Amino acid sequence: MNMESILAEREITRQVVRFARAMDDRDWDALRSIMVSDVTAELGTGTLHGPDAVVDLIRSFLDHCGATQHLLGNVLVDVDLEAGTATSAAYVSDLHLGTGSLEGQPFSTLGDYHDRWTLTDRGWRMSHRTKMMSGFQGNIEVLKPPSARGRSLTAEQESAATAEIHLLKAKYFRFMDTKDWTALAELFTEGVVVDMTQAGGEVTTSKGAYVELLRSTLDGVATVHHGHTPEVVVESESSASGVWAMEDMLWWPEGSAMKSLHGFGHYHDEYRKVHGAWRVDAMRLTRIRQEAR
Repeated sequence: MNMESILAEREITRQVVRFARAMDDRDWDALRSIMVSDVTAELGTGTLHGPDAVVDLIRSFLDHCGATQHLLGNVLVDVDLEAGTATSAAYVSDLHLGTGSLEGQPFSTLGDYHDRWTLTDRGWRMSHRTKMMSGFQGNIEVLKPPSARGRSLTAEQESAATAEIHLLKAKYFRFMDTKDWTALAELFTEGVVVDMTQAGGEVTTSKGAYVELLRSTLDGVATVHHGHTPEVVVESESSASGVWAMEDMLWWPEGSAMKSLHGFGHYHDEYRKVHGAWRVDAMRLTRIRQEAR
């Protein structure tokens, strides 16, 4: 084996590893860059054609689960430099963790990747992949969207979830008005997205950022927030959405540029159940009217 063959084998081995890491990192552009434009694949659902089809199938599983890890081993690469082609084989053991009501539950598979490679002006790129399955264990439900997992909710389960979400929103209003920022933060998921742009605010993408924004805006301001006529839809054991009519009244300290504000509008929420408790996962405020002095 000459040096050129050794370097080709090294690059292909690295591409196999990059493919696995791109899946775990959800880096779909990196995944596409490893494949030729007319790549084909056999991943258990029929023949796929093109990078987008491959990425779409992988995302149909990985978009609905939590952390994943694809571990590779026993990689073999055979290179034909004259033809500008190569083949590779690698054992794969992949672990997928559940989210929501399946938080932490595992699903894993054992298999063998059989790939074909083509030398292009960008280096070695995958032209075909076949995954040969040899076994699996765990709960395959973790790969499904929440709406497709297991049985639908009973009336009792839906009623209980709705009541818990009503209580969650009531605490949101109370903790905001009493300025209990620590308790308020516990009502949100870590990566909650809050959009206040229509109401003249900004977008935050974590509970820490949102609570700090409220603290800096409302400290020293007397407030009363009311929520009314909730429209809560429980979509699954771990996801729900809701719209709340809202009214808020704010009074600034004497001498402030702003004296008071009386507003009306709606909260548009998305909820997720994490470790057995409902949390706000997204929230958007829209204003209908506000009166400022």
